[in-house]
Amino acid sequence: SRGEAASLPCLPCCLWLFPPRLFLLVQAFGGVTAAEFSSRCGPSQRKVVLKQFEQGKIQLLISTDATARGIDVQGVQRVINYDAPQYLRTYVHRVGRTARAGKTGQAFTLLLKVQERKFLRMLAEAGVPEMARHDIPNEILQPLLPQYEEALSQLERAVKEERRQKAP
Repeated sequence: SRGEAASLPCLPCCLWLFPPRLFLLVQAFGGVTAAEFSSRCGPSQRKVVLKQFEQGKIQLLISTDATARGIDVQGVQRVINYDAPQYLRTYVHRVGRTARAGKTGQAFTLLLKVQERKFLRMLAEAGVPEMARHDIPNEILQPLLPQYEEALSQLERAVKEERRQKAP
């Protein structure tokens, strides 16, 4: 439910790195205040979004690697990687958005089963300590399926509308 989504411990103050179009999915699920931080936003809009995030008015900042690079965002407690980075440098850069200036933070990377071995090998070769694995049981995900499917439908409609508006 929307109230439960807002109370999930991984949502307050996080930077979520994934394609900004999926921002629409997050909005469709509701329960959190989210904003996009990408090249699709102008510099002044990005500045406003960062300020609102740092003030706690935005709980979820959705970004790509390109736009997240080099920004110092205050108050990031969690980073959620929607996709597995291919290179250690990218991973370090992403998770480096949290736990800055001696503070603690958490980073989560969502992996498909086929990505897990390569990702863990990359981290092991770099000397990263073993990470905790968190499997999400189907009984937790199953009740969310109708809401997720509706969000996908909304996303599809939004993409079609965007294409229609751009067509000559």
